[in-house]
Amino acid sequence: MNRRKSLNLLVFVFVIGLSSCSYFHREPGNPPKFRGTPLPDSVRTVYIQNFRNASYAPQLHTMVTQYLKSEVDRRGRFIQVRDKFKAAYRIHGEVTHYQLVGNLMDLGDQHLSSEMFSITKIELHKADTNERIELERTEIPGRAYFSRQLGYRESEIQAQDRMARVMAVKIAEELERAWYFSIAKNIDE
Repeated sequence: MNRRKSLNLLVFVFVIGLSSCSYFHREPGNPPKFRGTPLPDSVRTVYIQNFRNASYAPQLHTMVTQYLKSEVDRRGRFIQVRDKFKAAYRIHGEVTHYQLVGNLMDLGDQHLSSEMFSITKIELHKADTNERIELERTEIPGRAYFSRQLGYRESEIQAQDRMARVMAVKIAEELERAWYFSIAKNIDE
């Protein structure tokens, strides 16, 4: 009988703990606030256009686009929409430069390690007026070092993947900052 009571108590505590868990009661996303009031969802909707590629890296633009979409969802400041006509803002980007250079060479002039460098241009537009929001930086650099032979071995594609993840974080930070200050400037006026 005592064992049954302790089991019931354990189940009760588990249910109470689970129902009060912040995961079930969290706010969708992380809406920014201006002077203590959350910004409305209509101002937070964004459409991320697939990035263009003007470099010789065949899949880097796709990786940056996908990681940016994931990063925007993870941060929760914007609300992504699939229909660009329902968005308040649109994000455009283009991978403009990709360079792969041997960093460390052996005696036979073979690459022991390499450095990759990439630049992605980004733009943020208001959807209704197509007005461009001024960004602090319109070109986001990415850099990664990798080796197929030394230390932590990885291929060029794995290093590109790692670089694209870091670039997506930088792009999301830049876009959120410019978006927030444009909203705050419009509210103050």
